[in-house]
Amino acid sequence: MMRIQEVCAALGLTKKAVEYYIQQELLSPKALDNGYRQFSEQDMERLRKISVLRKLGLTIKEIKQRLADHGDALLQQKLMHNEQRLMHEHMRHSLLAELSADGDWLEIENKPRALEQQETLSSKLLNAFPGEYGRFIAVHFAHFLPDAIESSDQQAAFEEIISFLDDTATLSYPAQGQSTLDDLQSGLDDQQAMLTLSDWHQLSADMIEHVRQAEHFLEEHEESIQAYLAFKQSEQYLTSPAYQMHKRLREFQQASGYYERFIPAMKRLSPAYREYTEMLEQASNALRAKYNDQR
Repeated sequence: MMRIQEVCAALGLTKKAVEYYIQQELLSPKALDNGYRQFSEQDMERLRKISVLRKLGLTIKEIKQRLADHGDALLQQKLMHNEQRLMHEHMRHSLLAELSADGDWLEIENKPRALEQQETLSSKLLNAFPGEYGRFIAVHFAHFLPDAIESSDQQAAFEEIISFLDDTATLSYPAQGQSTLDDLQSGLDDQQAMLTLSDWHQLSADMIEHVRQAEHFLEEHEESIQAYLAFKQSEQYLTSPAYQMHKRLREFQQASGYYERFIPAMKRLSPAYREYTEMLEQASNALRAKYNDQR
C-alpha cells in the first residue's frame, strides 16, 4: 500500500490530479481513519491507465466508459474520429495555403462552412454506425459531399440528414448470439485495423469506379461473382454470424428510416450522389439480368 505522495512520485502525477480523479469516481482508494488514503497495486495500475488515456485526449466520461467496458471499442471509435479530424485539419490547412497565396476571397468564402458541415456529418455517421462499417460509411459518403451548399434545398437536405442521424440510435445487436457476433465484429475490426484512412478512401473510390464500369466489372469477374452468389445462398452462410450481422444491419436501416429519410436527403444534397445511385441501380439490374439474381 502507498500514500498519495508516493503514488504521485511513482507516476509523475500531481496531488491535485489524483484527487480530481478520485472526485470524479475514476478510482476509490482505501480511506484511513485519520483521513489519509492508501493506494493498492490495483489502484496504481488504474491510475496509470487513467493518466495515459488523459494524456491521449480522452475526456473523463470516455475514460470512465473505457475502464468500465474493459474493451477497445471506445478507443477504436476515438481513433476513427481523430483520423477524420486530422483529415479535415489538412483540408483546412490547404485552404489557408490557397488564401495566403493571393487566393480569391470570394471563391474560398463558402469552403470553410462546407468543411464544417462535412466534419459534422462524418462525426455523426461514425457515431450512428459501429466499428469499421461506420468508418467506411463516413469515408464513402464523403466522396459525394459538395464543396459548398449553394441552394436552400441543399441546406434543407443537409439539416434533414443531421436530424436523421441525431434521431438514430447506434446500431446494436440483439442479446441472443451477441457474444458470437461481438467476436466476429472484433475479428473483422482486427483484420481491417491494418487499413489506413487512405486505404478506406481508395476502397471507396474503387467501389464507385466499379459501379460506373459495371458491365466491364461483371464480365471481368464473372467466375468470382458466380461463386459469391452461390455462397450467399448456401446453408453455411445462412447460418453464419456474418449473415446475422447483415440481417441486423438491414433491419436497422429499414426501422430507422435510412431509405426513407437519409438516402433521399443525400440525393437532394449531392447531385453527384444522385447520379451514383442511378448508376448503382443500373448495375444491380445488370447483375440480376446476367445471373438471374432475384434477391
